[in-house]
Amino acid sequence: MAKRLVIKTGEYQKDGETKGEYLKLGVLLSNDSGFYGLLDPSINLAGALIKQNVMAEKNGKPARDMLMVSIFSDDNKGQQRQQPAQQQQQKPAPVDDQFNDDINF
Repeated sequence: MAKRLVIKTGEYQKDGETKGEYLKLGVLLSNDSGFYGLLDPSINLAGALIKQNVMAEKNGKPARDMLMVSIFSDDNKGQQRQQPAQQQQQKPAPVDDQFNDDINF
């Protein structure tokens, strides 16, 4: 059974409710030899820890020196994956002139 590894990196308000902002870190899988994980190499763990510590400070909690990772079963992924997919569809397409910004060296 596959399990998702996610990091809570923030919170936002929607319809008067506080919702969590999550970043997918990878998956936890198992086979005959035991458990193993597949991690997304593009995730900046130090940056995610900073985001978690900013969130903790806003909530009056102490900063941590370790990243908090949540593990979710895949049996409830349908609802949670539909929301980000809808949000991604609403983002505008990248403009071809994205590299024409003035950069001071």
